[in-house]
Amino acid sequence: MEEKFYVIGIDGGGTKTIATFANLKGKILKKIKIGSTNPNKIGFEKAIFNLKELISKISKNKKIKIAYLGLAGGLERDKEKKEKIKKELQKFFNFPILVEGDQRIAFRAGTNEKEGVVVIAGTGAISMGWRGKKEAISGGWDWLIGDQGSSFWVGKKVLEEIGKFLDGRRKDFRLRNFVFKKFKIKNEKELYDKFYCPDFIEKVASISKLVDRLSKRGDKFSKEILVEAAEEVSKMAISVIKKLNFEKEKFPVVFVGGMFKSEIFRKKVEVEIKKVAKRAKFILLRKKPAIGAVKLAIDSLKVGEEGLAPSRV
Repeated sequence: MEEKFYVIGIDGGGTKTIATFANLKGKILKKIKIGSTNPNKIGFEKAIFNLKELISKISKNKKIKIAYLGLAGGLERDKEKKEKIKKELQKFFNFPILVEGDQRIAFRAGTNEKEGVVVIAGTGAISMGWRGKKEAISGGWDWLIGDQGSSFWVGKKVLEEIGKFLDGRRKDFRLRNFVFKKFKIKNEKELYDKFYCPDFIEKVASISKLVDRLSKRGDKFSKEILVEAAEEVSKMAISVIKKLNFEKEKFPVVFVGGMFKSEIFRKKVEVEIKKVAKRAKFILLRKKPAIGAVKLAIDSLKVGEEGLAPSRV
């Protein structure tokens, strides 16, 4: 394949989207960042418009072989929506466009192996895995249903306890002082005003950082909530591991998301997974997931699009 051809890899999230432009050897030549492309957050039409503009800008006057998009918005469970996004975007471009959820690109950003498990614990929480032509999923139901173990889940737990304290249903709650100070809250009314807002998910999720900070100072509740969060996320990972029969195999487990910055959380997840899969190799993702999208774009040129649609178990 000639060097003059290129690929596009896109990591589309709820708050920001990063597009990368690379040669066929995987060398990143250009990056562009815009806002959200999550159809659940900004609407389908707006998401398509943003993606079309982004792809047009980064592909201008270049010979593109393929574009691989890893998008947030529950696409891992919604094949119809995934195909609809692909079909709409394909109207505007003469090169193939592949659309998947953002879990696979996160996994491939952390490893060159094609089989294994990714565990994502950020604002939301989900685990996915791939083995041969099979894939498995656990979690990822978004904040409305649960996403247990996510930073939003942790933040919501803290707010619940603050509410109990303000009601007189529990004794003094040390984390309350940290939350009130961070968000400059003086009374109950301001508590409502600060969190009942358009970006409430991100604000609630940010409380998890305070929990980790206080856990390092020996706060019992903070430690307990991080351990509980880790147990919930571990259950997601273990479910995937069992569905794919990885228990006795050697395979990579890629950790992604802000919750893994907490040592208490990360170590607890590792311990729980090792109880089931002793040969699991843990990788803490330090690269941008968009790099995984580039890898998958190049892979697709070699194996064909059919290799990107494994069966669900």
